[in-house]
Amino acid sequence: MLYEKKINSFPKVMSELSTLDPDAGIRSTGRFSSRKCFVFVTKSVNVYAVALYSVKSVKKESLPDKRLLIKEFTSLQELEKFLSGIVTKPITAFVY
Repeated sequence: MLYEKKINSFPKVMSELSTLDPDAGIRSTGRFSSRKCFVFVTKSVNVYAVALYSVKSVKKESLPDKRLLIKEFTSLQELEKFLSGIVTKPITAFVY
């Protein structure tokens, strides 16, 4: 069974990221290079990884398409600065 928790504020997203388990992640939407995208964030031992994928519409459903960027961050502060410029506001994110 897949568990997802909905988050509706950027500070809550950052709080969840600070305690994220290695087998978990956060998904949201955003804009990168003037393109709508999916934003996926995961965490390994000491690194946060952000993957941005363009959005493809299939039968009224939005799906990840082409990879636009993968970037790693060693600090939560660097990650917060990057995400604040990418994620759609008001934010809707999901912890999985």
